[in-house]
Amino acid sequence: MTPVMLMRSLLSTILFGIIDGTLFLLTEKTLQCTFKKVPGFDDNMAELAAGGIAASIAIFITFYTYDMIHSYYRLVDHPLLDSLGVLIGTVIVLFGYYLYTVYKKEMGEEVKMIHPMKNLNEKAKEELTNQHQFSLE
Repeated sequence: MTPVMLMRSLLSTILFGIIDGTLFLLTEKTLQCTFKKVPGFDDNMAELAAGGIAASIAIFITFYTYDMIHSYYRLVDHPLLDSLGVLIGTVIVLFGYYLYTVYKKEMGEEVKMIHPMKNLNEKAKEELTNQHQFSLE
């Protein structure tokens, strides 16, 4: 195992972290709102379904690119390396999102994220809070 092989392997897992983090950031709240409209879906089921779809798309894209890279270069498969790469990729996405929010604030625009409970009135929020014993804020 050479340092170059190790870096290629780490870069491929960082790529997965970036793709996964970006998909979660862009699609999860929207998919949750969509799934909550399905009869019989509660908050947990909507979160699980949205997370599953975002993760499956990220895995599909990543393994396709991983196979392309692997056909040209030899890579190292190790869980520690995979975990580290995913964490680094996620931190890159978080940093990029942070820079985006700072830029938007400097331009005088408010950064709005879709909140799944945004359209509920106070009575509905109180009922859900009492039912599930947690706060929605």
